[in-house]
Amino acid sequence: MAHEIENNMIAYRGERPWHGLGFQVDENATGAEMLEIAGLNWRVQRRALAMRNANGEGLITEQLAGYKAIVRSDTNFVFGVPTKRYEVVQNEQIIDLFREYCEAGHAKMETVGALRNGAVVWALAKLNGGTAATLKGNDKINGYILFSTSHDGTLSTVGKATSVRVVCGNTMNAALRGGVDFKVKHSTKWTDARANEAKEKLGMASKQIQEFHSVAEKLSNINIDQQGRIEYISRLMDGKCLIDQVVENSTAVTSTNMLDAAIQSTIHRNANPEDCLNRVGKAILEAMIDSPGSDLESARGTLWGAVNGVSYYTDHLAGRTQDSRVSNAWFGQNAELKQSAMNTAIQMAGITI
Repeated sequence: MAHEIENNMIAYRGERPWHGLGFQVDENATGAEMLEIAGLNWRVQRRALAMRNANGEGLITEQLAGYKAIVRSDTNFVFGVPTKRYEVVQNEQIIDLFREYCEAGHAKMETVGALRNGAVVWALAKLNGGTAATLKGNDKINGYILFSTSHDGTLSTVGKATSVRVVCGNTMNAALRGGVDFKVKHSTKWTDARANEAKEKLGMASKQIQEFHSVAEKLSNINIDQQGRIEYISRLMDGKCLIDQVVENSTAVTSTNMLDAAIQSTIHRNANPEDCLNRVGKAILEAMIDSPGSDLESARGTLWGAVNGVSYYTDHLAGRTQDSRVSNAWFGQNAELKQSAMNTAIQMAGITI
């Protein structure tokens, strides 16, 4: 399987990140220096296209007039061939967005990185100002902002608040309502006005992080037993984690109550409830019980521990390589699974947000 992070294209300050990848930089390194150390100090260029005619003589350009290749300047690697409506965002613009915010003391940029040969570029900044929390005395969680863009059109330019649990490095989307703080499609030109809009919205990340940590504290006070953990996993995956399908025809489940009844029926038909889980379900269950930090008072036998079991599975176990886990944990299906993990816990707890 090809690596998502080729040539270890990450630069970081401080302690080694949870994914174990990248090059450490000096604490005083600038954003530009971090880009250089990560091997990301190149430009994204738009280049004209041409093709040879049928007999191999001469070039034809008219039919390709509405398209240009998006190219990495240092290696000539072609990210894609979009229409002329596609707008480029440069790597340094990601850094510049954070620079003023960090210089004002609101955050500290910790990591700059890229995936898929530079196709996706991101930066992560640790928030200041009351965005750190400690649950039940020793379970520390910190607030961050993740800002990213793509050069191949697979992702919009996005900024979002995220939370990192210190004991295990689990990352979680802090958008309790399932949305993102900021999003711009590549059909929209990146202007100073857009950058200012992003800064304004990202400035609200601290409040979002604090709300997330408040809900996390509530979840840490709600106890669940083994059957409760299995019910949680089943709800999270709409019953699809169960070996014995909860209904013969999944389209027959038309409400949450019907799904819950089917799940309970399946669980009770097994002498050992965990035996009704498939491979993924069992891996998540094991992470809830045995992953780093699962023995802390805040997590042991609680809904908060259940949420972190899912997050540990996505960030540290799912997939074949650690770099592919980074991609999926932040930008792929596992990012959605982690959001669903929090929403499912909130629903089971009956918390109103």
